[in-house]
Amino acid sequence: MSTNIFLIFAVLSTVSVALAKVANFKKCDEGDMCDVSQVRIEPCSNPKKCLLKKGATSAISFDYTPKFSSDKVLTGLFWASDAGDVPFPDLEKANACEFTTCPLEAEKQNRLDYSLVLGKKLPNGIFEIKWKIWNEDNTTENCCFVAKIELRK
Repeated sequence: MSTNIFLIFAVLSTVSVALAKVANFKKCDEGDMCDVSQVRIEPCSNPKKCLLKKGATSAISFDYTPKFSSDKVLTGLFWASDAGDVPFPDLEKANACEFTTCPLEAEKQNRLDYSLVLGKKLPNGIFEIKWKIWNEDNTTENCCFVAKIELRK
């Protein structure tokens, strides 16, 4: 019975990733300790600027290959504003091992999966979001990318 449940979960996860749209992204300016090969955002009908609805569930998944190894890995989502990065309150310094395989191994491809219900009180607008994964013991060892989203009611 438990094998069947695992298989159903694996199939549903694969279908969810297949339905997500590959989004345009760029590397962050800080550090070069990781290769991000693909970013998928759900829902996303326009890869240049994914439209996300407040109050609805959204998901992000990305493939990355770190150039560092680490047992203690943190992750965070930020608004990449001109005045500096503004952390997303629910995901500022989260344990990345809840969303990706740990420990991280240098030069081994990995995937991070995260989903959330977007708060209705978030502002409307177009935003550049920055996603980071970093070694808790050495913050210069990180993976980072920026993508563009639009939030609407």
